[in-house]
Amino acid sequence: MKIRFYGTDEEITRLCERPVLALLGPRHTQPVLAFELVNVRITTDPYGSLFRLAADLTEVEGSNRD
Repeated sequence: MKIRFYGTDEEITRLCERPVLALLGPRHTQPVLAFELVNVRITTDPYGSLFRLAADLTEVEGSNRD
């Protein structure tokens, strides 16, 4: 799965410092899944005010799938 985040330098830095992301399903109907960021690419937008982080997500083994 591919994912993109847009944010300031500080926001992207905070995101990159986290090795694992947890995603919740809608209205808690799906279990919490943990993903690791892989192939991270960071670029600036044409206006230079925001940065874009693009990455592939791989599911972390052992995440809750009940």
